[in-house]
Amino acid sequence: MILTAEPSRVRRAGKRVVGILGRPWLLALVGFFLVSMGWAFASPMSTSPDEPSHMVKAVATARGEFRNVSSRHEITNGFEKTWLGYQLPAKYGTLDAMSACFRNTLLSAACGEKFGTDNSTAVVETSAGNNNPAYYLPVGLPSLWLPGLGALYGMRLASALLNSALLAAAVGIAAGWRRPGWPVLGVIACGTPMALFLSGTVNSNGMEATAAVLAWTSGMSLALDDDPKPGQVTRRAIGLAVGGVLLANTRSLGIAFTISVVVALVIIAGRRKLAWLVRFRAVQIMLGVLVLGCVAAFLWNRYAATLDTSNLSFPTLKAGVVFNEVLWSSGTYIMEVVGELGWLDVALPPGTIIAWYAVAGLLIVCAFGVARWREALVAAVLVVGTVAIPLIAQVLEAKRFGIGWQGRYILAWVLGLPVLAGLLMARRVGAHLPSALERRVPIAATIVLGFAGLGAFYWSMTRYAHGGWRKYGITPIEWSPPGGWIAWWIVYAIGLAILVAAVAVRRRDALWRPPPAP
Repeated sequence: MILTAEPSRVRRAGKRVVGILGRPWLLALVGFFLVSMGWAFASPMSTSPDEPSHMVKAVATARGEFRNVSSRHEITNGFEKTWLGYQLPAKYGTLDAMSACFRNTLLSAACGEKFGTDNSTAVVETSAGNNNPAYYLPVGLPSLWLPGLGALYGMRLASALLNSALLAAAVGIAAGWRRPGWPVLGVIACGTPMALFLSGTVNSNGMEATAAVLAWTSGMSLALDDDPKPGQVTRRAIGLAVGGVLLANTRSLGIAFTISVVVALVIIAGRRKLAWLVRFRAVQIMLGVLVLGCVAAFLWNRYAATLDTSNLSFPTLKAGVVFNEVLWSSGTYIMEVVGELGWLDVALPPGTIIAWYAVAGLLIVCAFGVARWREALVAAVLVVGTVAIPLIAQVLEAKRFGIGWQGRYILAWVLGLPVLAGLLMARRVGAHLPSALERRVPIAATIVLGFAGLGAFYWSMTRYAHGGWRKYGITPIEWSPPGGWIAWWIVYAIGLAILVAAVAVRRRDALWRPPPAP
């Protein structure tokens, strides 16, 4: 009996371990982190948009430096920047020089200067000084104890872990649906090369995107699921509270994006569903937390406005001129949502952009076909807003800052589309699809997105390894990341494979049905 009981105990323990490791949220956490870590090490230092400034802001925030000691304004290429100075180790003043020589050129990353070693105190400037500290505080902590270049990679990894956790939380909420393939695909599709590149480098735009994905997934799940499993309302309320507060406390449009998620929830849920939801204590607490988070973000914005004084830098810029230029650039902005990496000097292969929009388009078009009128209205507003928001924002702010919109600024809005579409497909179509098709389509679509990600990674490698002048060749290798290219190719590919597994996993609790009434 002892001999037969022991193998049975081992088998049960093995099943428990497999069950834990096979949880979609855990697979997503590992997968997103490995992909983001691939970008963190395969991208030369200071090669994400304004990364030197974001790193200086993170270092200053981690040291409690919230008040600048100097400020100046600069107008370059038709766009204004405000530089705030902080008392920091002088070595952080060398960050910009690490990529300046090959930025927007055909040179490889080999010419970049090394990170400084001077630890004496000096005034170091950043153009991100006005930004909310919510992202920069945790990301800047590694700079307090890691020496030299390790501090920079530590900050990148902290950013990758933070953003991966937010995306994994969104996957966990999506996986709670009874037909999780479509919802999880919607979240995985939000991991565009641009979003994951920003996640693996130091840029608050990355957390804006990932927090938005969590907020959209949680909010739309609350609105759309008419028969949630026990505990789902609480988990979704927590997800919306965390995602919404972090989204509000990232960039200048964060409060508006958070309010947009709540408004979409109200429209889709309808009066009866809202009356049912607000009876839950978790939803009541969530609403209070969201209000406090938005108030905190508003107060920071008011405080940040006192850190410098700025007049209109472009007083003669007419609204009609701004409108026309931004409208004609809309196609570029939409492509940049998928990816325009580096300092907008690493264009992605056409296949990557086509593949991502093919999957997203499949989701969105099918969702329009099954949506009720309120759901279709929200989806239509998200589509129109992708073009309208840059127009409105630039017309209002162009006289002060100039015309400098980029596609990544709208990620927090655009990524609501695949999330909403995936949830609509699960609720309205999933029950009528053959089970094999309901599983195979999301898995196949995720594999397509994986190949698109590989193309983006390869294109970025050629840009920095030999300047991009030989797009299809691997040699000559003039610059390699720490550990070499092969190591990070393997890490990146494993991460993509794990994300496919997160979509393919079929958990038994997803098939839960409420017990029959007595």
